[in-house]
Amino acid sequence: MLEKRSDQASGLSALKLLPPTRVLPVVQTTTDGWCSLELLWRLERALQGMGQPVAIVEGLKGLSADDAWLGHGRLLQLWLAGTPPGSVVLLHAPLEALAVLLADSTARPLIALSDAPPALVQAYNAVKVLWQAAALRPVVLALRGTETAELADPAHATAEALAKACERHLGWVPVVWPLGYDSPVSGAQMDANESCVLKVLDTALVLEDPENRSHDDDPSERCPPLAADQIIGVSDVHRQRHA
Repeated sequence: MLEKRSDQASGLSALKLLPPTRVLPVVQTTTDGWCSLELLWRLERALQGMGQPVAIVEGLKGLSADDAWLGHGRLLQLWLAGTPPGSVVLLHAPLEALAVLLADSTARPLIALSDAPPALVQAYNAVKVLWQAAALRPVVLALRGTETAELADPAHATAEALAKACERHLGWVPVVWPLGYDSPVSGAQMDANESCVLKVLDTALVLEDPENRSHDDDPSERCPPLAADQIIGVSDVHRQRHA
């Protein structure tokens, strides 16, 4: 007779299959406050159009280095308590707070980029802090407009300027994905905008629900957690930001 741990049918029947909560961290802009808010709005509309339940959470105010020692998974579960299971959470938070919270994760924070000069400077600064201080690989989302020049092509002047600055000063270039204003889907054919949103969704942090495992799960048989890259404090992030 097969042991319960090796019996797949028995293991599956012991699970409570609840939909996971997925978290998309969005870096809050300061010099041009509309940029990240526009990104939130576009992502919310696109995800809802795909039938995804979306929750926007503003915050992480008051996060400290001591809190970060709990690990990003536990902290996010506490912070997002009450969010409906299965939601896609757009976590809109300041750069420093995200760097502290996610330094031990494989998160890919989202950075908004428009063709406005302040957005370019702020996008580079966000990439610099997340890459150098928290060892994260953020994703830059280029906001295409309806009347202004589009950023669909990474060779666009703004995206190209960001890539050159990152390559020269950081030795690493983030990916730049175009996100359109409100591009409709015709029939069953997926357009470029929806494809971008699906790629963004693939970068989300998945919060494991403690109910989504066997009641007889033996802690000794679990895979050990991945070692954190590093745990940093807010003061460290500030030093890196202005280095």
